[in-house]
Amino acid sequence: MSDKPYSKSRPSIPAELRRAIEVEAGHTCAIKGCYEHTYLEIHHIDLNRENNTLENLILLCDKHHKMSHAEVIDRKALREYKKLLNNNHDSTIIEKIEELKALIKNQKASKPIPQPTNSQPIDPQISRLAPHRSDVLHFALYHVAIAFYEKRNNLYFEHQVEFIKDESHLILDALRQNDNLSKDIIIEVHYIRKSYLDSIIYSQQIEKKIEIYKLLTGREARGVLLIVVSKEKMKTETNLQYTYKGVEVSSEDITIEVFSCDEIGFHPGSVSAATIQSDLE
Repeated sequence: MSDKPYSKSRPSIPAELRRAIEVEAGHTCAIKGCYEHTYLEIHHIDLNRENNTLENLILLCDKHHKMSHAEVIDRKALREYKKLLNNNHDSTIIEKIEELKALIKNQKASKPIPQPTNSQPIDPQISRLAPHRSDVLHFALYHVAIAFYEKRNNLYFEHQVEFIKDESHLILDALRQNDNLSKDIIIEVHYIRKSYLDSIIYSQQIEKKIEIYKLLTGREARGVLLIVVSKEKMKTETNLQYTYKGVEVSSEDITIEVFSCDEIGFHPGSVSAATIQSDLE
C-alpha cells in the first residue's frame, strides 16, 4: 500500500463532523459484531486524509483501523458497513418519532371539539380554514410561559424549533443550543386545566424528544418541563403527583417548573362552541 496519501500533514476534523461520525456509529466500532467502545479512531475510507466528508469517514477500533489500512477490510466493505450504520441510525430516529406520535395521540381527546355550523355564504371554490380557538390560545399560553421562564432565569431560547430529516419531524417548544453549556436545554410546555389531567405522559413526551434530539444532532441535552395550571392552588405536588412522578423516574435529565396562569399573566379561559355560535347569530 502506498504511503502517498499520508505525505502531507493531517487536516483536523471539525468537532461537529467528528460528533456526527460518533453518533452515527453509536460510539462503538462500526464493524458489525465488534462492540469495542474504548479505543476508537476515525478512518478515511478512501485513505485521503483531506477528504473530510461525512460519507468518507467511519469510526473504527484500533484493530479494525489497522486491518483497513492493510486492506484486509477493503473500501467496498467499509462502505457497506457505513450504509448499515446509516440505515440503523435512520430507523432508530423513525422509531422514536413514531413513539412520540403515539404518546401525543394518546394525550389528545378522543372526541373532536364541535365547531359553529353557520357561516357567511362564500364561493364554493374557496376553502375556509381556521384553527380551533383553544389551539390558538394554548399556543399563546405556551410561549408566554416560556417568556416568563426566560425572564425569571435570565436565559433566552429559540421558540418553536423544528428539525426535519426526510419524513421525520421533531418540533420543540423552545431550545437553547450553546457549546458553552454542558447540555443543551429543551423546554416542553403543557397546560393542566383540571387536576384530573395530571399524568405521567408529559414527562414521557419530553423524554422522547430528548432522545430524538440527541440522535439527530449528536449533542447532549436536558429537559425543562413547564407546567401551567389554571389555578394557584393546583401548583402543589399533591395535585400533580403523576406529573412529578414521571419526572422523578425518567431516564433523562429533566426538571419541572410549575406556574399558574395568574403568575404568568395570561389565562386562555374556556369558550364553548355554543358561545361562539351565539356571537355569530
